[in-house]
Amino acid sequence: MLANRRKFPKAKRPGEYWAFFTLPFKTKEGPGFVYCACDAYSEFGINIGVDKNKNPETVLKHIYLLTEDKDFIKPMFKGFTLVLSEHEELKDRINGIISTVKGKLLFDKEFNHKISLPLLRSLGEFLEKDMR
Repeated sequence: MLANRRKFPKAKRPGEYWAFFTLPFKTKEGPGFVYCACDAYSEFGINIGVDKNKNPETVLKHIYLLTEDKDFIKPMFKGFTLVLSEHEELKDRINGIISTVKGKLLFDKEFNHKISLPLLRSLGEFLEKDMR
């Protein structure tokens, strides 16, 4: 039996929906996190930065850095929706950052995953190919 597939908004232009997410990794010094964003329309990804934690101030810093990234701001003149799968407790502070650049906020784990999946698959394929 096929599971019901949820309908998600379809991006009609670059920069309309951006997924914001982290990729955790381990080091000898402890955990690390790569902060990323992915455009739903083009599947273009941005590496915002790397940090040693995922505390609220660090998350907010990377959301702010995203809004300053030259590849992010190009298509933004019509506004955008930032899709997150977590950090709802930071909703007001995130809105304070993105509203100044025509941004809206949406917490939706499944939609975030759908947007970021092509980029993550591509990264996995690259790593797999590189290991051969």
